[in-house]
Amino acid sequence: MIMMESGKYSDPIRIRAHHLLCIQGFQGYGYTKGFVLHMERVTYFLRSNPLYYLQIVVKSDELCFECPHDVNGRCIKGSVDEISKVDRSVIEKANLDLKHIYTVSEGFSTVNKNLNHEHVVSLCSGCSWQNKCLFYIEKTKI
Repeated sequence: MIMMESGKYSDPIRIRAHHLLCIQGFQGYGYTKGFVLHMERVTYFLRSNPLYYLQIVVKSDELCFECPHDVNGRCIKGSVDEISKVDRSVIEKANLDLKHIYTVSEGFSTVNKNLNHEHVVSLCSGCSWQNKCLFYIEKTKI
């Protein structure tokens, strides 16, 4: 899905389950300048449009569009299934439903309500942005 010229989307935005965490903790760091700019645009759109629709997926999504690890719609960072396993764990632990279309607000609130300290430590254990992620830092405060 690509943002239209007006800055709006035409359909629900496809978002990987684990990206519901990343978006909330995004601090302007990323793999490349293009990736960071794209992440900023998508994050701004989602934060500004809490009633817009999301489709939770376990495959390349809107954020992957500019990721250097996304090759032909597949994540090549780590093992082929590594990122998909994280997505499936987020879905399970956050009680998300792949068949449900969420509003942005509902997607974030579902994740925030259902993920506790232990979940986040486990889910985010291999993330290179962990020490800069506000979501991670806030969720792991004791």
